[in-house]
Amino acid sequence: MLNETPLTTIQQLETLIVIDRSIHPLRQIASSFVGAMNDWDTEGQISIAEFIKETKDFFGTPLTIDAINNKPIGLSNNSAWKYEAGSSLVEMIRLSQQVYQQSDFDQIAEDMISYYQKQLEKIDFLADLKYLDTSEGGRKTPAFSKYRPQIKFGFDDMQTSGEQTFINKTVVNPGEEVEASIRIIAVDHFKNRLQEGMAFEFREGPRIIGTGVIVQLLNEKLRKKI
Repeated sequence: MLNETPLTTIQQLETLIVIDRSIHPLRQIASSFVGAMNDWDTEGQISIAEFIKETKDFFGTPLTIDAINNKPIGLSNNSAWKYEAGSSLVEMIRLSQQVYQQSDFDQIAEDMISYYQKQLEKIDFLADLKYLDTSEGGRKTPAFSKYRPQIKFGFDDMQTSGEQTFINKTVVNPGEEVEASIRIIAVDHFKNRLQEGMAFEFREGPRIIGTGVIVQLLNEKLRKKI
């Protein structure tokens, strides 16, 4: 089942870029966009849409390289960070022009969000995983990224297949640790039952081969109601 959580926040996008192991221009474009958001004084603002609105209110619409570069520099130092953010947006638009022949900021942002929305659909949560050593009952052979053991949480007898996509690794040996994005099958069964910091086991049949801890929930359907 796909993660239906909409991609709307700065934190979501930044997380997806960090775990994106591919090297491609859209990742560079998104990194420049996140750099602009981090330079912008958001004052607690977490919405991508709000950030875009604020930049347009400041630099003008349509949001173009000329509009950003020609914005008069104010006398107040309070807006210096806005020009820093503008520099990152210029970099974003220029890269899109070079690679995709696209300079329309709204279309660039739409394409970027659409791409990472599809990536978000494949992830339910991020986790720190610890593979047991062979002497502890763990695997005798390495595990490769996209491996699908059974996941079991302590509060429920049910096990669910959980695909592990390793971050910054392709192979994990018995006894090693790794960060991974996890996609589970039984989303409806675990609806509103999971939270950050929750521990779990992963297994091959009845045999425990490792343990994990949820670091960040990306599927809001799974989040436990407080």
